[in-house]
Amino acid sequence: MKHVTKWGAIAAIGLATVGLAGCGTAPIDASQFMQVHPASKTVDLKIVGEYSSSQQVNTFDGYTNGQLVVTIPVGYHVNMDFVNNGPIPEAIGIYKHDHLAFPNAGMPYQQVMVNPSAGLLPGQSQSFSFTATQVGTYKLANVLNGNNNNSPTSGQWDIVKVVSSGSPSMSTT
Repeated sequence: MKHVTKWGAIAAIGLATVGLAGCGTAPIDASQFMQVHPASKTVDLKIVGEYSSSQQVNTFDGYTNGQLVVTIPVGYHVNMDFVNNGPIPEAIGIYKHDHLAFPNAGMPYQQVMVNPSAGLLPGQSQSFSFTATQVGTYKLANVLNGNNNNSPTSGQWDIVKVVSSGSPSMSTT
């Protein structure tokens, strides 16, 4: 009986280790989406909206439903270039509830919600520049065709964390 208990304990520890490995965030190779300029405290962020046939949903930089985490230290200036390579119009922004988290951090939520022609058509792009001025967790989202509860279009959202110090980075949950 002790032999079975020993192997059961080993299996439980192994499963716990695998489960914990999925917690938190894992760094990704963000070089195609993020360029950091520490001397000027600036980050160039490229967000590509496109359809993923494997996930059967529109994504930002290949991720959806909060899987991508963009971390930016407070005080950094962000140059965000959005390219709509998807099949439908998209409106992007970094939101706190139903408002832009920072001035010019995307398309204003109220404008997008009341104007069905807001957003970018497939093949269009737009640039936004803002400074991350407040520590917090925000939603990078496409709210065009969303609803009044700030639900992004078909799960097309990810996370932006503004932290008190460190270096800009991208990771996955």
